[in-house]
Amino acid sequence: MTAVSEFDVGPLTWVKGEIDAALDRADKSLQQALAGAEGDLTQIKFGRTHLHQVHGALAIVGLDGVTQFTEALEGYLADLEQQQLVVDAGAVDLTRRGLQAIRHYLDDLLNGEPNQPLRLLPLYREVLQARGSERVNPTDLFFPNLEVRPPRRAAVALPPVELAQRLRAARGHFQRGLLTWFKGDRAGLNEMRAALEAIEATQDVPAARAFWWVALGFIAAVADGTAGADADIKQLCARIDAQIRRLIEGSRNFAERLMRDALYYVAVSDSADPAVSSVKASFQLDELLPSAQGEAGHATPAQEGILRRLRDHITAAEETWGKFCAGTAQALSIFRDQVTALAQGAEHLGHPDFNRLCGALLTTTAWLVEQPSRHSDSLSMEIATGILLASTALDNFEHLGPDFAHQVDVMTARLNGCVTGMPPETGAEVPGLDDMSRQAQERLLNSQVAKEIQSNLGQIEQVLDTFFRDVTRRGDLAGLEAPLKQVAGALAMLGQDAAV
Repeated sequence: MTAVSEFDVGPLTWVKGEIDAALDRADKSLQQALAGAEGDLTQIKFGRTHLHQVHGALAIVGLDGVTQFTEALEGYLADLEQQQLVVDAGAVDLTRRGLQAIRHYLDDLLNGEPNQPLRLLPLYREVLQARGSERVNPTDLFFPNLEVRPPRRAAVALPPVELAQRLRAARGHFQRGLLTWFKGDRAGLNEMRAALEAIEATQDVPAARAFWWVALGFIAAVADGTAGADADIKQLCARIDAQIRRLIEGSRNFAERLMRDALYYVAVSDSADPAVSSVKASFQLDELLPSAQGEAGHATPAQEGILRRLRDHITAAEETWGKFCAGTAQALSIFRDQVTALAQGAEHLGHPDFNRLCGALLTTTAWLVEQPSRHSDSLSMEIATGILLASTALDNFEHLGPDFAHQVDVMTARLNGCVTGMPPETGAEVPGLDDMSRQAQERLLNSQVAKEIQSNLGQIEQVLDTFFRDVTRRGDLAGLEAPLKQVAGALAMLGQDAAV
């Protein structure tokens, strides 16, 4: 299993609500901290406590890269709390952006995005630099599956004495090549590679070979000139030399961080060398690297607050519209209030197409409120479809593409057609919107059926209550057969076999 392709989001869904609530509390504390005189350190502490709860939940579900990020952000809050850093607007903004990035990352995971903690690297680097770190290692957020084993090959077990001799000779070649390279001669890399090939050939157990196979791929990438030659890479080569020494001493264990570091440089290499390609393919390293888009396109913290409020209005609007269409006349005024709040919030969101959609819903609602008798089945479906389109847009606000503008064009034309008495035909011009129309119609039908069920249950309850108060009215029970059959039939239509 790889961290990318088979991450189980099930446990995350169980704790996502608690994580979001803790992130909201942390964000609120930070805003209150900034409002206090010279920064309210008590609110900073509260924010750090809530973030620590998030960190614990993420650790439980196994999101190692994200917990590394939350740990860094928690450390930054600790520095602010202890007055090692100044609590100002910049510090609060950085921390709030960090909280927002955590929320976005988890939402993306639940929406099917791959588990790529490196997407958090730009903000992670910013947090560590704010804490005074001059160098930030990308491998802090790089967590490949280390259980991968190298391709099978014929294994030859060597006698202990011969094995020790070969390993010592290989280390000598590796050190000589390393020194040559440090002096500026890249020919030393070829000698280092030959040394690692010799070491890898001595390992007869796949688990023991794994690190040396990866190290060979790493050196191949460096020798090919595609992994760079910065100080971190040279330090990594020195750490491999230390690992050879431990191997000579009889240890087959290796540090997990050393393995991850080597794999990272293989992952970012463009080398076509077979040694590099083999490691890349086996560990599926390309899947661990985010696209160049990164975290671009996500909502700002201000937009996040607006989106949350709009989702509440959408939920309430959908519920009240269903009640109105099912016959509850007084629900129309409540629906108008929710759509008005939705349209007002859309103006502050800064998305012109979404703003147009909400404006069209408000105009149509106002027209209906003037004369409720204008209500019709076609109007019911079009408004329900518009609400569903707005709801879907809010859920995918950060990924709205050009097709959304076209959907809004068609939706506003349909709503305007209901007002003018000339509803446009709903062809297959916009399949996504027509699918929403079908979903909206199903929701309206379900709402109406549910209302009928509730009405019948209320009637049944009243008769039963009367009977239990006066058992002489047993004859009234015979009248319950019809409403009970209606309830059963309605539940069957909804596919609720257990309830039937």
